[in-house]
Formats: sequence, C-alpha cells, structure tokens
Amino acid sequence: MRLQSDHLLARDSRTACEWQSFTNDQEKFSETFPDVMGRLALLGVDQSQLIDCSEVIPIAPPLPASSRPHFPAGKTNADVEQACAETPFPTFPTDPGPATVVAPVPNL
Repeated sequence: MRLQSDHLLARDSRTACEWQSFTNDQEKFSETFPDVMGRLALLGVDQSQLIDCSEVIPIAPPLPASSRPHFPAGKTNADVEQACAETPFPTFPTDPGPATVVAPVPNL
C-alpha cells in the first residue's frame, strides 16, 4: 500500500529505488523513514517556535517474526507502478480470498 502523500517520493528518479528497497526490508524502513520524514516535516518551519511533544508519540510494536510482505487479495505484481529503473520490483505472494475493497478518497 502506498499513501497518496508518498506518490512523488515513490516516483522521483532520485528516490524511487530507495523507496522500493523498503518494500521487503522492514528494519531498514523503521530505521530510516522516521528521520527522513522528520526532516521533511521541518522544511520551511521556524524550529525555534516549535514545542517538542515527541514523548507522547508511542513506539510502534514490532511486526511478528512470521510477518512477510504480501499483496492484498485481488492485487499482484502486475498492479505495481514500477518506478525504479535499476531493480525489478520484488515478487510477493497475494493473500487468498475476494479482492480487497478500499473506498476511494474524494479530492477535496
């Protein structure tokens, strides 16, 4: 799953391969993404005017050791919008069952 806010990061030639590398490396994502997102969130912000309330943000529980990347039912590698020119997208299994339905988000 990719959030719409991540669309350009996943598509830009400068970041696409790094972004794709997170798909099957949860540890790398967990170590890298928070710092990068924090720096992006502060672009153009006067940091001296901020109040640090980071202690209220809970630490995410680790994924179970048996957890592996997979596509939701109804999706396959054919649905991936490949953006990394250097490396093919990894192959993941698809969950069994009826296609997963996600309600569209209206453009506001």
